[in-house]
Amino acid sequence: MHTLVDSGVDWLGPVPAYWKTKPLWSMFDRIKDVGHPDEQMLSVFRDYGVVTKDSRNNLNKTAENRNIYQLVHPGWLVTNRMKAWQGSVGISTLRGIVSGHYICFSPRHKEDPRFLNWLFRSPVYANGYALLSRGVRIGQAEIDNDLYRVMPVLLPPLDEQRAIADFLDRETARIDTLIEEQKRLIDLLTERRASLVARTLLRGTSAGTKLRLSGDAQLGHIPAHWKLVPTRHLCRIGTGGEDSGNATEDGDYPFYVRGREILRIGNYSFDGEAVMTPGDGQGGTGKVFHYFNGKFEAHQRVYVFSDFRGVLGRYFYYYLSTFLRPVALAGSNTVTMESLRRPVLADFAVALPPLDEQANTVIYLDDRTSKIDALIAESEKFIELARERRSALITAAVTGQIDVREAS
Repeated sequence: MHTLVDSGVDWLGPVPAYWKTKPLWSMFDRIKDVGHPDEQMLSVFRDYGVVTKDSRNNLNKTAENRNIYQLVHPGWLVTNRMKAWQGSVGISTLRGIVSGHYICFSPRHKEDPRFLNWLFRSPVYANGYALLSRGVRIGQAEIDNDLYRVMPVLLPPLDEQRAIADFLDRETARIDTLIEEQKRLIDLLTERRASLVARTLLRGTSAGTKLRLSGDAQLGHIPAHWKLVPTRHLCRIGTGGEDSGNATEDGDYPFYVRGREILRIGNYSFDGEAVMTPGDGQGGTGKVFHYFNGKFEAHQRVYVFSDFRGVLGRYFYYYLSTFLRPVALAGSNTVTMESLRRPVLADFAVALPPLDEQANTVIYLDDRTSKIDALIAESEKFIELARERRSALITAAVTGQIDVREAS
């Protein structure tokens, strides 16, 4: 067990007495080597470190003039100056070119690069970067170059650096495997839920019901006594009138915006049973649906379905959230994944059973989906705890809170 002493750095905390620190500038030289357009594109990601750019989803497009990108080599420290505080830092294992806005450092040390990668990407160092950064706009803070160059680098003896890297490689791989297993389980449960809901909404809960062609290629057959009714005959279609900036943390009423998150607000425009879905926005259109009964507010670009006639609001929620995306979005030239037009919603046909069958369907689906949702929530909680455990383990190992030689 290590004997810990005050590191002298507030954000670093206590460290083993025999470990040392060096300023970053004593270990690395800042280099900007441009003019290598034929090299492979690399990027530094918060969750992965330095990897090939096309190996991960990346919204930043490569510039036509690739001469502006910087060449880095294995062992180089690469830092996204605007997102260092989020963890977008890493030691490269690859040769390639990175953004001209990154800060790139050539090594002149004999420390273990795997340990340094774990150290620089650890939560405790991310906190350090945040303290060395200044805000330039919402969600972005640029690291101060003068403060960064003197940032203390915590260094155990070389053999212990290698032991820490081996330990973290092994233990985080185990945790990552468990997380991936839970993600696959969530995917399977989500598919099972979607299949259950869709099948029930097209067949009902009674076996042996006579079927007929619906007249809609997307829906296929439905029970013979059901009707296809356009949404405009079933409810009122309106929109909210508020902007997201009007949300308040302590608001008395739920505020439905263009994403999954439900905000709060101090006023309401709607009172009753309603279904909501965003009218635009890549993150929510055709993907996010809400059901609520009571007083609430909605964003000006969120559609609100209310005043239901001949359809139960809860049944309409299940139907809309199941079939709007594949039917309305895929079947209309006026709709894209970013924009949902009111005429499409008005003409959107609902396969409608009698009200008593709707009620039975709602009871059945609420019961069955709640059980699946509970299993999904358990897996999501497991993933959250596993990620917390992973972060805590990394911090403890790279700062000497645990002696990995004893743990091994």
